[in-house]
Amino acid sequence: MTFLRSIVNAVPKPANAAPLAEKTGADKGAITGRYALEDHQHPRLTSTTIATITAGSTATVMFTRAFSNEPGTVFTEIGGDTSANAQPASFKVQSWMRETMTPTPSGAYVGAVVRAWRSQVVPQTLTTLLLSAVYNLFTASVVGTRFSIIAVARSDV
Repeated sequence: MTFLRSIVNAVPKPANAAPLAEKTGADKGAITGRYALEDHQHPRLTSTTIATITAGSTATVMFTRAFSNEPGTVFTEIGGDTSANAQPASFKVQSWMRETMTPTPSGAYVGAVVRAWRSQVVPQTLTTLLLSAVYNLFTASVVGTRFSIIAVARSDV
């Protein structure tokens, strides 16, 4: 029976802990005698959300997951103004939405208020060129512009 028991003990068993989060470099792991089950899941590290710019050239976006630290963001305009002279929209996070907003914003990052601009083509007249010091290039409308925001968990913390 001891021989049979040693064979049974040598057969790998299913993992009994959640999978680790991803890491910067590959790692084959060191725990022997365990294997991952087919339906195991790794944590989501990103949030991809689509929103539309409203009046005031802003949009409020709620992430599909919370982030412990300020996430990295990438913006992509979807469709947008397709007229011949339309310039691409520019986006930035104007402010973060946190789990607790009052009295002081704290807790996980759960969303953002996004601000957008669209430049316009500068008319090539001498008058406009002379007044270019006061000419605001970013006054083309962005209201109705659809965009995606990808928020990614930071890897430096």
